[in-house]
Amino acid sequence: MMALSPNQESIVNAPIGSALQVLASAGSGKTRVLTERIRFILSNTKKGSVIALTFTNKAAEEMAERLDDVDLMEDRAWIATIHSVAQRILEQYGHTIGLPSELHIYERDKDRMEVFLQSLRDDNIDIDEYLNVSDSREKRTREGVMQKYMDAFATIKREILNESEVVEKYSNNLRLWKIYQDYQDALLASGGIDYDDILKYAYKILLLHEWVANIYRAKYKHVCVDEAQDLNKIQYEFIKAFCGESITSVMMVGDPNQMIYGFNGSSSEYLCSNFIADFKPSVYELKENYRSSKAVIHAANKLKPDSQKESDFALQGRVTIETQADEFVEADWIVSQIKHLLELKTHKEIEGEITLDKMVVIARNRYIFSALEDALKNAEIRFSLKKGERQVEPSSLFCRVLDYAIRVKLNPKDWVDGKKLCALLELSQPSEWGDDEVLKKWSQDTLNSQILFPELQSELLAAIDLLDVDEPNIRKLTKFFIEKLEKFADDTQLDGYESELEISILELKEFQQYWTRFKQKGLGDSLQAFRNAMALGQLTEELINDGLTLSTVHTMKGLEKEIVFLMSMCEGVFPDYRAKTTADIDEERNSAFVAITRAKRQLYISYPRQRTMPWGGVKGQDVSRFIDEIRSPSNRRAMLPHEIPGLLSP
Repeated sequence: MMALSPNQESIVNAPIGSALQVLASAGSGKTRVLTERIRFILSNTKKGSVIALTFTNKAAEEMAERLDDVDLMEDRAWIATIHSVAQRILEQYGHTIGLPSELHIYERDKDRMEVFLQSLRDDNIDIDEYLNVSDSREKRTREGVMQKYMDAFATIKREILNESEVVEKYSNNLRLWKIYQDYQDALLASGGIDYDDILKYAYKILLLHEWVANIYRAKYKHVCVDEAQDLNKIQYEFIKAFCGESITSVMMVGDPNQMIYGFNGSSSEYLCSNFIADFKPSVYELKENYRSSKAVIHAANKLKPDSQKESDFALQGRVTIETQADEFVEADWIVSQIKHLLELKTHKEIEGEITLDKMVVIARNRYIFSALEDALKNAEIRFSLKKGERQVEPSSLFCRVLDYAIRVKLNPKDWVDGKKLCALLELSQPSEWGDDEVLKKWSQDTLNSQILFPELQSELLAAIDLLDVDEPNIRKLTKFFIEKLEKFADDTQLDGYESELEISILELKEFQQYWTRFKQKGLGDSLQAFRNAMALGQLTEELINDGLTLSTVHTMKGLEKEIVFLMSMCEGVFPDYRAKTTADIDEERNSAFVAITRAKRQLYISYPRQRTMPWGGVKGQDVSRFIDEIRSPSNRRAMLPHEIPGLLSP
């Protein structure tokens, strides 16, 4: 491993107990500095543990792996996402603010929407008639209105707004506060909370009950925060409440140039202004890029001047900018470049053989990939679309029954999943929700249903009803039903159901793997802890894929590849057409900066001169302003190809 630079070493070895602000640019060794700082603290103190807060489970796992050689690591360091820490506080102390002991997290957007719509029905608003329109465009408009309410609810929680602030911020909708309160009441009446409630309620506990905060402060004397440029108000205030007056050893690491979650209320001001005012930290900068080639760094500095410095060992690299006739020709061009790279097999600046897993295609949004996916399929090139950490809803009937039934087992008041389960099994809904015996009744009623494999579904409901929620034997349950399904699959009389059975078996095996991962990570023993771990994305494992990765900018954040293709760099796509204000454009520029700096060696940027619109017809495209900035030495004129080191352009 390369030795720390003098600048990195000064951060790692800074006096213990002091607050540190580290502004770390892309590729500057941020994660290593953070983990080495934790190692330094643990090695030089006998009392007091470290809590390290991240934004993704993958980042937390990577940090933990780097520190697995530290003595008593699991006892002395808690490395987790902010939401995971907040969820632990809720599980242990939610009762102090009147929350039920077993809280159900509605992590799916459509489930939260259903709770909202029901709250309107309970308020005698005929929302179903409002949404039941035949005109598809009008229907989308009205559904969009409902989504705006959900967005407003999220903003209220993330910005910690009170009633008067909501009235001022949403002065065109004076009923919003009551509608919001009705939604919150409906959530709690169903025994649930939504994702944003996790931090909202945990923050409330720390604020109202100092003794709870002191329990954590007594153990965790040192706080480290990764990707701090992406903090929003509730996250920052949660950290501040966690620390109180007693924890002064706080390290925040981030890069304002990589703040790309403004739509979630994130702002680099919490790192750059609030943290400075509240904790008076020593300030450090890491600008030397050890990851990327000179050509890539040069391109990144065009978007964010002087944000990156070349390391002494930086290779030349290559940046190529190409324009194509349309998105289909662009897709074919990307495929041709991939084939060419694979045929080369090796490159003097790339370690080992050039393979698909060393490449990624990045786009501003996932809809851009349509033409490329077709071109890759036609060329028989393996690929996968990188997804986030949230759990995907099962697609097979059997595993949807399993999913919904477990939720109802844990929370009989959960009418959202209960209604979905009744619809799947063609059963009548109960007049009231909350009966602990409901799964037993449904198990019996299912035997008379006309659904696929009623006896099997009935047996599944009965098995879930009998699960010990404190120590469920999920391995035994899944093993039993996998064997049952495999026997069904061998039945020659089941023509036409092979695909359903195959998907059921695959999804059940995946569910079994989630349980294994849950136990291996030591996240708990109970069924509720397992369910919450799934809801928080703690059990999602990075897909092992030897093919090409397609990724949006946001899901690629924190990752890197030898070769990056950045496609469809047109105005309206990148930057996004919704970016109107200066702040919006700045965040889009940050996103472009993040995309570019994912490349270690080679970067290919492309854009089509015209695109086919979703509603039909062809529309001409203007080149992205970000390409103009990359081409221009002073952002005032187009730069000729030979003027950018390593740049190839038509």
